[in-house]
Amino acid sequence: MSVAIKKWGNSQGIIIPANILSKIGVKVGQVMDLTVDEGKIVLSPRKRKAVYSESYLLSGLNEHTAHSDEIASVSSTELGE
Repeated sequence: MSVAIKKWGNSQGIIIPANILSKIGVKVGQVMDLTVDEGKIVLSPRKRKAVYSESYLLSGLNEHTAHSDEIASVSSTELGE
């Protein structure tokens, strides 16, 4: 497939057909990574970074705090009282 580079304000751009975006699971407005590799422009979907690592989330747990379902109780507002 051929595309033309067009003027877009003070920049240049190309239009990517919707069927191409859907093949790689990209939606309009999604942030992409743009790199140049051996003279080629490479556009890749940006991977989402986890806000917290697994080790961070588990760091405060021990044999007493790991079973929150056993220490939690339903409040009266949750029961509609």
